[in-house]
Parts: sequence; C-alpha cells; structure tokens
Amino acid sequence: MNIIRGGRNYGWPSVTYGRTYQGPRVSDKTQMQGMEEPVVVWIPSIAVSGITFYTGSKFPNWKNNIFVGALRMGEIPGTGHLQRIVLNERGEEMRREMLLTDLKQRVRDVRQSPDGFLYVLTEEDNGALIRLEPAEMSAR
Repeated sequence: MNIIRGGRNYGWPSVTYGRTYQGPRVSDKTQMQGMEEPVVVWIPSIAVSGITFYTGSKFPNWKNNIFVGALRMGEIPGTGHLQRIVLNERGEEMRREMLLTDLKQRVRDVRQSPDGFLYVLTEEDNGALIRLEPAEMSAR
C-alpha cells in the first residue's frame, strides 16, 4: 500500500513485492533508487479488497487508522478478515489487528458511513452486511 504523492515514482511493475496468482514474483526487485517504498506490505498476500481511512467519531481510538478488507491469507480458504492498521503521525505502520476472523468469510469491502460507523461487506453464499458499533462500556 502506498500513499500517493505527486511527482513520485512507485515502480510498478519494475519494483514490487507482488506475485502473480500462479505464485511467481512479478519482479525480482523490491527496491530501487528513486522509487518509493510501500507504507504497508502483506506477505503472504491477503488479497486486498476495500480500504477505508477512518476519520469518524464513533471509534475515537481508531481515528486515522486504515481498515482493509482481506479475501484470504495466502492461499488458505476461509481466512478472510478485516485488518486495522495503526499508523504513527509520520504515516508509518505501528501495528496491525485482524478483526472478524471468526466469520471465516471473504471481506469484499469496508466503508465509513457519514455518521461514523464502519460497514463491512462479506462475499460468501451466506454473506453479510455488518455494521461495526462501539462496545458498550459497563458502569463501574
């Protein structure tokens, strides 16, 4: 995943961590002088689907996090999920969290609604449209 900035070269397909569906690498080079490095890389691939940069207020601790739909982890069926990527103030990845893994469904898309909730669309015979809501905090 790159943060696109005007006038920069991101190298595709000469420089990439990517692989074809059959498995071979697209290029043997992952870095080259004058070409930008990706901010986030998935090895093995998660078959990225939808991506949302969260700006809402419903999940204050998730503000400015990136949510990424995953169709699968590598070539393993039933490993679709939603990933939350936490960035620091310089836009560098600090950590990842895998969400909705228990569904064992391919996550096709993730979007933020105007009211700040996150919606996730899965792609299966029993697929679902899921609204993520903050957990209720119990009174102490």
